[in-house]
Amino acid sequence: MTAKNNDKPSAMRYYYISMNPKKTHWGLFPFLGSFVFIGLSIFLSLHYQPQFNTYFYRSVLPFIGIVFSALSFFIGHFSYPRVHNLKVYLIGYLAGLTGLGYFLLYRFPGMIQYSQAPEGFLSALYMLIFINVLSVLFVPSFVKYRTAKHIVLAVVPVECVVLLIFRFSPHATVWARALAFQGLLDPSLYLGMLFFLLTVSISVWRIQDEFYLGGIFAGTALLYCASWTMRIYFSSLDPIELLLFAGAPLFLETGILIHWFMRMEHRIAYDPLLHIYNRDYCSKIISEQSSLNLLSPLSIAMVDIDHFKNVNDTYGHQAGDQVLYTVAQTVCREVVPDGVVCRYGGEELIIFFPQKNIKQVVPLVEKMRTTIEKTHTKTAKKSLSVTVSCGISCRDGAGQSIMDVIHAADKALYKAKEGGRNQVKTAKTATSAPKKK
Repeated sequence: MTAKNNDKPSAMRYYYISMNPKKTHWGLFPFLGSFVFIGLSIFLSLHYQPQFNTYFYRSVLPFIGIVFSALSFFIGHFSYPRVHNLKVYLIGYLAGLTGLGYFLLYRFPGMIQYSQAPEGFLSALYMLIFINVLSVLFVPSFVKYRTAKHIVLAVVPVECVVLLIFRFSPHATVWARALAFQGLLDPSLYLGMLFFLLTVSISVWRIQDEFYLGGIFAGTALLYCASWTMRIYFSSLDPIELLLFAGAPLFLETGILIHWFMRMEHRIAYDPLLHIYNRDYCSKIISEQSSLNLLSPLSIAMVDIDHFKNVNDTYGHQAGDQVLYTVAQTVCREVVPDGVVCRYGGEELIIFFPQKNIKQVVPLVEKMRTTIEKTHTKTAKKSLSVTVSCGISCRDGAGQSIMDVIHAADKALYKAKEGGRNQVKTAKTATSAPKKK
C-alpha cells in the first residue's frame, strides 16, 4: 500500500504540532488560574465593601480597568509579529474594546452608577463579549499578515460603532432588557454558563495544540460567566462585577504572554523545514540538559537517506526539501511516542529511545524503514520514493556516555551503507576510557 504526502500542514502550523500525540497543550494550568482571579475578586468584594471603600470602587478600580483594557490592544497588536496567530491578534483588540466600553461608557471613574446608560446596555455588552469570544474561536489561527490586518481593521471599527449605538440609542438595547434576571429560575441567568460551556467545548475541539490558548480562552470565558452570574448576589456598586471586568483583561494579557513565551521556546527547539526537534535541542539531550530519562537502557538510532545528493542534483533542492520533510514526518509517525526525533545534520536524523533496549528498538526502526520505502512524495516533476539506512546502538552500562552510543550507532549506520543500504544494522557501545587524573 502506497502512502502519499497529501497532508502537509501550513508553514506556520508546525510550531503547534506536538511530537507526542498523547500530550495536549490545551492549557489546563492557565485555565485553573482563572479560578484564582475569581477567588481574589470574591475575597476583595467581601472584605473591602463599597460602603467603606467608596474611593477604591468609584475611581481607583475603574482606572485600573481602563489601563488593563487599553493594554490589551498593545498585547494583541505586538504579539502578532512573534506568534503570528490571528486569534491572539483579534482577541486582544476585542477584549480591550469591550473593557473600555464597560469602564468608559458604563462605569466611568468618579461615578458610583452611570445611570444615564440605557437600561439594557450592560446586558447588550455582555452579549457582545460572549459573541466575540465564541467567534474568535472559529477564525483561522494562521493567515497572511495582510489578511489578518484587514480582518482587524474591518472588525474593530464596526464593534466601536455597535458599542456607541448601544450606549447612546436607547431603542438599540430594548431587546437586551429581557435578559435581566431576578431569581434562580430566570432562564437568562444561565446564559453565562452556556457561554462558558460552549467556549470550553469549542476550544477543546479546535485549539488543543496551540500552547495553552484553549485554556486561556476558557479561563477568560469563566471570568465573564462568573461576572454575569454573580450579579444576582450583589447589589449597589456590584463590586464583584467591577473586579472581574478589571481582572479579565489582565488574565487574558497574562495568558497571551505565556502563550507567546511557550511558542517562542518551542520555535527555538524545532527545525523550521522538517518540523521536528533541531540540532540545538539534540545538543541539550546529548549534554543531558533535557527532561528525558537518559539512564540505561537508552537506545539511539541514526537514520540517513540513501543517495539523497542524487535527488537534489536531479530534481532540485525544493524537491529535496519535500523528500526530507516526508521522511522526517514518516519517522515521527512510526516512532513517537517511543522515540524523540531530532535533525542531526543535513539529511541525517537521530532518534533517542529512552528506557528501550536494542531488542525493543530494532522492530520499530525496521517498520519505519519499510514504511519510508513505500512512501511517495509528490514534487513538481514527479512522485519520488527513497530509502534509508539505519544504525542502532544502546547505552547499557554506567560507564558509557551518550556520545559513545552515538559513535556506535554511527558505525552501525556505516555498516548498513557499506552492506548495500536500505537496511538496519546494530553495534555494541564501547565503554569510555576513564579520565586520567
